[in-house]
Amino acid sequence: MYKKVISYNFSLFFMLIFYVSAEASEFIPYKKHTIYGMWENDKISFIHTDRNYTNGIRFGYTSKEYDYFTEDNKMSWAKNVSIVNYNKLHFTRFHLSINQEMYTPDYIGTYVPENEHPYGGFLYFNAGIYNRTPNTLEHIGIKVGITGPYALGEEAQSFIHIMFDKGLFYGWDNQIGTEFIINPYYQWTGRAYIFKTDYFSMDFLGTLDVALGNADTHIGAYGTFRIGYNLDNDFGVQKINALTDAAPVHSDKLSVYIFAGGGPRVVLYNLFVSGNNSTSDFGYNTNILRWDAACGIVVSYYGIRAGYIWTVYTKEYTTQPYGHTYGNLFIEIAF
Repeated sequence: MYKKVISYNFSLFFMLIFYVSAEASEFIPYKKHTIYGMWENDKISFIHTDRNYTNGIRFGYTSKEYDYFTEDNKMSWAKNVSIVNYNKLHFTRFHLSINQEMYTPDYIGTYVPENEHPYGGFLYFNAGIYNRTPNTLEHIGIKVGITGPYALGEEAQSFIHIMFDKGLFYGWDNQIGTEFIINPYYQWTGRAYIFKTDYFSMDFLGTLDVALGNADTHIGAYGTFRIGYNLDNDFGVQKINALTDAAPVHSDKLSVYIFAGGGPRVVLYNLFVSGNNSTSDFGYNTNILRWDAACGIVVSYYGIRAGYIWTVYTKEYTTQPYGHTYGNLFIEIAF
């Protein structure tokens, strides 16, 4: 009799889980704008190295969501700016940010050893559109900017190192040369719940990532597992340099989760490894296949989201001694 009661209770428990999992989440546009800031640096990694991709910053804005299928709006044509969702109900929002990426070798002298990463700075605008359905997020964007001295990589690094009383890098005269950058990209993320309850859920995010431009040409495929409370609040986090670059939150609910994921990236061209002219052509043999991985924690409530991400990726070129890691701190504020 006791075993039957236990069995009956377990049956009710799993029926409740699957019932809650099957319930559709409320699908309404998020009518708040968002501003955000982000800092990626190997100084805030678990392993402080000060080399390779050593710093990235972003300050940006994302619009509220628009329902161009039912709202009377002069921008309703934007619902067709989509590859997979143009004929499906979805909500649309736009983003614009200013970004700077910085690359250095490990060696701080006036020249760059053969097996070291070249110096490089990249200053650019990142603009795009997000299209959201209940369980997918499409991101179409473009990066437009400049490399070389006008990207202010040397000035930014020297300012930070003087502020924190760190040694200066003296090889910036050898940095990647000036080049105007146009780099379109596309990302699509789909969500599948492993289980879902009112208090504790786990899902899987699968992402296709394609970039085609004169700074970065690659195709990647990533998977991310998340576990926590109210995973419906977002489709993952923003990133500057690797893995997915997702939209801000689309809900005011409290959400707390941890995540881990990664996947392969097929790299056809990377300006910051190969160089771009006779004075900065380092001739490195780029590894066509590399692996990216990340884990972190994210908290959001009432449109404010903050978190920390730790990222690791394998060697980018054949003579590189080892892979690299860096940390990411970010905050978003909706209004």
